[in-house]
Amino acid sequence: MVSCIKNYLAKNARPGKHNGGLTGRYLARYIKSVISVLFPLTIVVMTPIHFAHSEQISFNKTPLENDVQLSYKWRDHANEKHQFSFTLPLEQVKNRHHKRFVPEQVTRYQQIAMLKERNKIDAKDARIEIKRIGESLQLSVRSRSEEQVKKYQKQLLQAKDDAFEQYLEDHYYTQFSNYLGQEGIKPDHLRYIKENQTLLKPFAEAMYAEASESPDMRAFLNLLLGWLQSIPYDDLESRVSSNGAGFSPPFTLLSNNQGDCDSKSVLMASVIRALFPDIELVMLYLPNHALLGIAMSPKKDEASMLINGEEYLLMEPTGPALFSLNEVAPSSQRFLDTRMYSYEVIPFHVNK
Repeated sequence: MVSCIKNYLAKNARPGKHNGGLTGRYLARYIKSVISVLFPLTIVVMTPIHFAHSEQISFNKTPLENDVQLSYKWRDHANEKHQFSFTLPLEQVKNRHHKRFVPEQVTRYQQIAMLKERNKIDAKDARIEIKRIGESLQLSVRSRSEEQVKKYQKQLLQAKDDAFEQYLEDHYYTQFSNYLGQEGIKPDHLRYIKENQTLLKPFAEAMYAEASESPDMRAFLNLLLGWLQSIPYDDLESRVSSNGAGFSPPFTLLSNNQGDCDSKSVLMASVIRALFPDIELVMLYLPNHALLGIAMSPKKDEASMLINGEEYLLMEPTGPALFSLNEVAPSSQRFLDTRMYSYEVIPFHVNK
C-alpha cells in the first residue's frame, strides 16, 4: 500500500522582539500562520504481500466538441474486470485546478490591505510606515498619544489578518489543526466537496447503476473504492514542496488520472454526497494519510468507529492496495487505535 505523507503544518515560530511597532506577539502569529514554509513531502511505500493490489487495465481520454470522454478498465477484489465511460464538461475540467500556496502573494495581499487602511487615517493623527522586507512586513505607528498608537496598530493588524483570510478564500485554502494542536493550512477539502457534488451527480448515478441492478449502497461503495484504488497514485516525490500544488480537485484528478490520498478522498466524498446528500461523512487526517468515514450501521462481523456519538464505517480510497468498505491498512489502524488523528465532519451542502 502507498501512504501519502502530506504535512501542511507551518513550522513552529518563536515570538520575536519589538520591531518597528510590530509586537512580538503579532510577529509570531504572522510567522506561524502566513510566512512559514510548508514541510517537504515524502512518500512511505509499504507493500504487504498478503494484500491484493488494484490494476487499472486502461485509461483513455477523448476530447469532444464541448466535453471530454473518460474511459476506464480495471479489476476488482475478485479479479473481475470492469469498464466504465462517462463525459465531463470541458470548461469545468479546464477551470478546476488548485492554486499553490505562495507566501509572497500572501504578503502582497496584506501589504495592499494595510496601505488602504492607512490611507483612511488622517496623517495629522499618526505617522504610519509599512515596509516590506522579504516575506515579512514591518509596521511603525507614531502618534502624540499611546492610546492612538494602540488604536491604529489594532486597526492595521486587523486589516492584515483579514487579508490573510481573503487570500485563503481566493485560493481555496483553510486553516487546520492536527491531533497535536499544531496549526497550519491545507486545501479547503470541504469547499471542494460542496462545489463539486452537483457537477458529479451524472457520473455518480451512472456508477451507482453499474454497481448493482437493485439499489445496494455497499455494492456502490465497493465499486467506487475499487475504481479509485486503481487510479494511479500521484508520486509526491516529484514535487518541490508541500505548498498545496500537489492537491488535485475532483475534475483535475479525473482528467489527469492520478491523485493522492486527500485528493481521492475528496472525490469519493463528492460522488457519495451527489447521490446521498443527507448521509453523514467525515474526513480523517492521520499523520501520513487521509481516509473517509461514512455513517452506516455495521454488520455483525464489522467494527465501527465512534465519532461524536455516531457510528462510522471507514473507507480507504487511496490504493493501490485493495480494501473493501470498512477495511483499512494496518498502518492506518494503528494511528486510529492510538487516537493519532484529527477529522472534519463534511457539512450537508447541496448546490442548486
